[in-house]
Amino acid sequence: MSVSEREMEERRYNWVQFHGKDVRAKKFQKKINKKPTLTRAILINTAIILGCILIIWILANLMG
Repeated sequence: MSVSEREMEERRYNWVQFHGKDVRAKKFQKKINKKPTLTRAILINTAIILGCILIIWILANLMG
């Protein structure tokens, strides 16, 4: 494959990006495939639950 053919192929698949980063890069793939830690999962779930409770509490106060 010549240089110009490689450049054409890179331009053709250049749209495969996420927030300006090439999704085919090894660094990006490592970041995507990284397993979430238990602490992070607990914090996220706690935030979601507290957020839902807060929304329900605000709606209940506005209605009643």
